[in-house]
Amino acid sequence: MKKIITFLMSLFVLCVAASPLFAVEKKFFKDSRMFGRADIVKIERVALDENNPYDVEVRVHLRLLDGRNAGESHVVIFRGDDNMPKDMFYKEGDTVFIGVSADGTAEGIDYIHIYDVDNSAGIAFFSILLFVVILLVGRLRGIMSILAFIATIVLIFYLLIPMTLEGKSPLPVAVGICLAGIIVTTPIILGFQKKTLAAIAGASSGILIATFLALLAGWIMRVTGIVTNEMMTVFYASVIDIDLRGLALSSIIIAALGAIMDVCISIASATEEIFRVHPEISFAEAFRSVLTVSSDMLGATLNTLLFAYVGTSLPLILLIALKMEPGMPITMVLNYNPVLSELIKSAVGCIGMFLSMPATAIICIKLHRRGAEEKVTEAGA
Repeated sequence: MKKIITFLMSLFVLCVAASPLFAVEKKFFKDSRMFGRADIVKIERVALDENNPYDVEVRVHLRLLDGRNAGESHVVIFRGDDNMPKDMFYKEGDTVFIGVSADGTAEGIDYIHIYDVDNSAGIAFFSILLFVVILLVGRLRGIMSILAFIATIVLIFYLLIPMTLEGKSPLPVAVGICLAGIIVTTPIILGFQKKTLAAIAGASSGILIATFLALLAGWIMRVTGIVTNEMMTVFYASVIDIDLRGLALSSIIIAALGAIMDVCISIASATEEIFRVHPEISFAEAFRSVLTVSSDMLGATLNTLLFAYVGTSLPLILLIALKMEPGMPITMVLNYNPVLSELIKSAVGCIGMFLSMPATAIICIKLHRRGAEEKVTEAGA
């Protein structure tokens, strides 16, 4: 166990040392805005070119709901091609989020930017429905799972994101957050048992393996291959030069966290059940039994991941089909940035998940056999 802990700590130090710690501050214009909501009272469309039915001016009449200008009416004008897909533009009666820019004049409003439609009621409905279903099916374990999820979200939003936006490299922070998330959430789900320690150690090894593989991918591939358009948007919108390579690698590691924790908790629970039924089982027999369970779980988990990937990436798959032209080599499609970044993310996550299975099994078996040997020694004394 000491050798395993020493190895994991050494790998963590190596991962942290492989990334720069700070970024350079940038200078750019800040548009101070006050945010709130507004109702869309009316939408007018005025044709600008009689020969072009799509060249229109759209006037959105708003009634502000929040802030010091609540109750006032304003008009936001969009000019250009009105060729958005059906039902994608705002509708009369919608409540939308807005950003109000003040110019310091008596009127107080210089510009209003319309954001998304307020779907808070839908979010509340599905959140309550999810909570009720988890409570009915999972009961106490379901409540513990919700608490574990909240703990992970808190770690990400109150540690990882602020530290990244302060200029610190996101990679070591992400690794630390993942390890802390494992240590915090696993006892919430399993309680304080032997299998909890095994699941924590196995999941931590999987995360560190995923971190090593992510660093390897970052070293082998150009940064343009793994940095997505969303990350570029974050780079231009931030006040500092964010480490894009570190951000890309951090997303790979965090994406692997859920699957790795899932299989490690399952393997630790299966191993404990094997020793509960056969407490005198040998190490080789126990490991063989756990590997049998792991292989079945591996196929089911991989199937789940692939279907989840296809489902969430359906627009990307359609985009690939649109980009495919006669004679275009498949390697050209695979090197398309959105495709390549998802492939690397999936590969690193799966490898970390696969290798964490035997690591969890070995640790859990050793813990249970040590406990059984201590009981025999105490009985003989």
